[in-house]
Amino acid sequence: MESSLANLFDLEGRSAVVTGGATGIGEGIARVLAAAGASVAIADIDAEGAERVASDIGGSSFVLDVTDPTACVESISAVGDRLDILINNAGSYHEAGSILDQEVASWRRSIDINLASVFNCSKPAAGRMIDQGDGGAIVNLASVDAHMPCLGTGYDSAKAAVVQFTKSLALDLSPHAIRVNSISPGHIDVPTLRKMKTGEVEALWPADPSVSGLMGPMMQQRSSHIPLGRSGTPAEIGQTVLFLVSDASSYVTGQDVAVDGGWLLV
Repeated sequence: MESSLANLFDLEGRSAVVTGGATGIGEGIARVLAAAGASVAIADIDAEGAERVASDIGGSSFVLDVTDPTACVESISAVGDRLDILINNAGSYHEAGSILDQEVASWRRSIDINLASVFNCSKPAAGRMIDQGDGGAIVNLASVDAHMPCLGTGYDSAKAAVVQFTKSLALDLSPHAIRVNSISPGHIDVPTLRKMKTGEVEALWPADPSVSGLMGPMMQQRSSHIPLGRSGTPAEIGQTVLFLVSDASSYVTGQDVAVDGGWLLV
């Protein structure tokens, strides 16, 4: 590869914050960005996990509850000497399920962690990038559930809103050369899903498919017939993030990229 092409993906000298980077997709993203030369800070409520990843990649870590707006302003405003990249990865599908069972508090938690958190972190990050005066990149993690209902009104609606939030923020920040994009992962092989399959963690969907259309036979058939024939990996999400924050995508903003092995095609 010509050095000029390789340089497009070189993040040397750039600083990134990855929320929810202590495990799963967030960890995969953090490792790819660090391998590309970025100085990466892991933000997570799991202090031990965040420190483990940070130690492995030569980065830093801090404890952050992304549902707390004040904590987000304080932490994002203070981390590092500068901030070039923000990855809004933190989220949870544990408030999933049928509306018949979901309490209002559960709905609100789903919206808080999967949608409000993106605003909470993006606002102080954008302020820093504007003050620095040389642009930046924000990537928000949405989901195929943003395009195809699957896990319940709270999670699905929040992820769909993340896609629209991305477009609105991209237009909002365009005069400042801050690019904003989102990624919609499909079935990604992460520890939580593996534990659900083995029974270590309770499944999110009802055992009786007649109770709810969520994760019923149609949805399970779709997830078992991914065109590329396999689940994705956290590193593959990280590689897409690398493209979106690098100079290779310098003219890309306001887009949602499905990284799903073709799941949304079937």
